[in-house]
Amino acid sequence: MWVVPEGYLPPEEDSAHSSRELVSHEAACVLNTGDRAAHLELTLYFTDREPVGPYRVTVPARRTTHLRFNELSDPERVPRGTDYASVLVSDVPVVVQHTRLDSRDPAVALLSTVAYPG
Repeated sequence: MWVVPEGYLPPEEDSAHSSRELVSHEAACVLNTGDRAAHLELTLYFTDREPVGPYRVTVPARRTTHLRFNELSDPERVPRGTDYASVLVSDVPVVVQHTRLDSRDPAVALLSTVAYPG
């Protein structure tokens, strides 16, 4: 289990950029170095509503996936302009890095951290 207690997607209209590469987003970068596919379940927690999830993703053996939160849609889209936390559970060992690109300012800010293994 990996825990990221801080999450936020700025409203899309606040982004100073419109290209996919530079639009504000958060990502869980998942590395699976094992010999079996990793089946992930991501659940989001909020301050004022029930959790949402699980979002289900498979990372093939010996591969990486950059899971952009702003592109998740099932069971629902991740709300913008709302604080949240995320918990990712995998059925095999993986490494998770959390990254945020905040492009509300044209200068762009990037934050990255390794998720807490719980």
